[in-house]
Amino acid sequence: MGGTRSGLLWLLILALTAGCTTIPIVGPAVLLARADRQAREGAWDDAVRSYDEYLGRFPDDEDAPRILESRDTLAAMLTARAEVARRREEVTRLQDELTKLENEGTRLREDGTRQRAEVTILRDEVIKLRDERVRLHDERARLSNESGALREELTRREGDLARTRQELAVRQAEADKLRAYIERLKEIDLKLERKPLNPPPAR
Repeated sequence: MGGTRSGLLWLLILALTAGCTTIPIVGPAVLLARADRQAREGAWDDAVRSYDEYLGRFPDDEDAPRILESRDTLAAMLTARAEVARRREEVTRLQDELTKLENEGTRLREDGTRQRAEVTILRDEVIKLRDERVRLHDERARLSNESGALREELTRREGDLARTRQELAVRQAEADKLRAYIERLKEIDLKLERKPLNPPPAR
């Protein structure tokens, strides 16, 4: 307290000797009161700066150790508050990331469900395709057998057609011979018709 009184006295002397100077002179008591008020109001950054100013201007004041302790306490509180704010921001960020991961997990689960449904559909489709392949294989075998039978039937029909053509050729030749024979007979008949009859001999 003696330091505070001496500071006030010093301030009074400075005020009396300064006259009408325009530069305000702040004494230790004013600085200390301002710093304490700033600390009480929660303006810790301003309070630390005021305490630093006080300690820088009045390092030998008897209240300097207490002021230094208060200043260090406030600085530590500021550091702690900054750390808390940083941790809160980190927690908020982690919560956001957790929300994103949960949403991603939900999306992946939905994708998994959809993909399992698609796999089931594809598996059923594969089974259908296998059955269709078996059916087509059997159909191909049946068609192959039918094709063989048809080729045999075609070969037989071609043979029959060749024999029929041969028979037709033979019959055509016979018909041509008959027509030629008939033509000769007609010519003979015409000759006979044109030949005069001999009169019967006289008795």
